[in-house]
Amino acid sequence: MLQRFLLPLILAFVMLAGAAKAEEVAGTVLKLKGEAQAISKSGTRPLTTGGSVMVDEAIKTGAGARLAIEFRDGSNLFLGEEAHIIVDELIYSPAADKAEDQSQTVDVLRGVFRYVSGAIAQARYENVTFRTPVATIGIRGTNFVGGELQVGMSPGRPHYGFQIQDGAIEVTAPNGSVLLDEPGEGTFLPLTRLAAPTPVRQWTAEEAQEVEDALAF
Repeated sequence: MLQRFLLPLILAFVMLAGAAKAEEVAGTVLKLKGEAQAISKSGTRPLTTGGSVMVDEAIKTGAGARLAIEFRDGSNLFLGEEAHIIVDELIYSPAADKAEDQSQTVDVLRGVFRYVSGAIAQARYENVTFRTPVATIGIRGTNFVGGELQVGMSPGRPHYGFQIQDGAIEVTAPNGSVLLDEPGEGTFLPLTRLAAPTPVRQWTAEEAQEVEDALAF
């Protein structure tokens, strides 16, 4: 009899816990140019300056758009036009006793982006992960850019690039990895995902400018 009474309560608790996770605030829209939207199981909603971004939401920007998000730990993410990301995880509390209990994971599916790390990375940089179509990025207290680019590899060859601007990142692909730890260093990978990152080198002015233009408001 007790089991028959408890089972509905347990199921209700599980459902509420799942809803709470889906509705957990990950951050705030700092700045927006053009249109951007958040997509979740609840539907699609437009993003506005000052509005919230939630854990588990997919974020998309429109043509010509720019978007800046500040996460709860003080980290910042800047997106160019027609970007698509998923805020997969953000576990953070300023009062947390253990750094290992805090983590941040972002999936970048499309578009050019810049990430500036915050309190989670400062406490334990291994707990911040960026996943992209070509590589996983491990950060070490960081300001870096990445995305689909036109320059940097052979013309007409679709590719992805990463550049460190402060701190360090490790770019890990199925066929190899590189460490970027000097400001201005970068690497490229073809979108085929069948090659290792190119050797680390300083990006040219043209390569760096393409990213800056893609993110400029």
